[in-house]
Amino acid sequence: MFYSFLVMNFRSKFLLVMNLILPIIFMLMFGAVFGKQSGAYKVAYYSDRDINIESGNWVKIDKPSDVESIKALKFDIVILAEKGKIDVYYLSSMAQSERDVLLFRTKYSSAQNQSSVIEIKAHNLELERQLSDLEYIMIGVIAVSLLSVGLNAGVSIFSKYVRYGLFKRFMVTKVKPAHLLFSSVGAQLITGIISSFIILILSRLVFGVNLFVKLHDIPLYIAVVFASVMINLSIGVLLSLFFKKAAESISSLIYTIFIFFSGVYFPITIIPKSLRIISYFTPPRYVHMMFQKLYGVNSMDNVLFFVLIIGFSFFGLLLGSYAIKKFLKPTA
Repeated sequence: MFYSFLVMNFRSKFLLVMNLILPIIFMLMFGAVFGKQSGAYKVAYYSDRDINIESGNWVKIDKPSDVESIKALKFDIVILAEKGKIDVYYLSSMAQSERDVLLFRTKYSSAQNQSSVIEIKAHNLELERQLSDLEYIMIGVIAVSLLSVGLNAGVSIFSKYVRYGLFKRFMVTKVKPAHLLFSSVGAQLITGIISSFIILILSRLVFGVNLFVKLHDIPLYIAVVFASVMINLSIGVLLSLFFKKAAESISSLIYTIFIFFSGVYFPITIIPKSLRIISYFTPPRYVHMMFQKLYGVNSMDNVLFFVLIIGFSFFGLLLGSYAIKKFLKPTA
């Protein structure tokens, strides 16, 4: 049954377009607009030797007076080299700097035939991550793809499939509600992971934006994907319960509203003040914030982060369980 739900997500042309192709189109479209803004992290460096690094993300600076001055700099990495010693300050949790430190060390060691480097010392400051516009957009694409996966699953399973008599067939086979629930939920989770992973790969290949999480953050990433799919699935379930035949049309309208008013493709500050309140009722807004938190941005505190994961997951499972039991119940 799990396999059937999963295959349907990729066999249905509508679901394939909404869950995968449309988010990719959004990624390419918005990425082309913001593509000139580099998604790479920025490195500042000071050296007491005459070296020059010609790269768009490297900037030569004067020597900072203290650590507070370093923190005030708008860079992901700050490298200070003096008297054969190199201090590397990490100001971003996303910076992958081994190659850059090696490049700097090579240039510093070979400058003016000076002595080799005596010591390299790392200082992990890890201040709040500042997303570039391109990174913000790519995370928004993931949030919208998960909106589509969950919302369309809820409507398809509990509106379209009900009309096609699928649940009547399930009643004949006496399938257990829990088995049906976890099969459908599992299929949507896998679909969400596949969709988001494809976007991560394409954003890296096409725009050079590295949003792959570290290995130890993968369980949290999956938890955020699961919670995102569940809260959006619950909306689809509610539409199916209240509007039945009109659920598909209304879900398309809600999908459009969520895209424009959630602020996942652009900050809500550009939305008229009278309409900004709408964003607080759109799940993609909070999904985007959870992903930001996962990527090192201080978008919310840890308590709210886990409350949203647990709350969204529980709400989706609760409504899904209720709807399955309702439609599997024989009519009098």
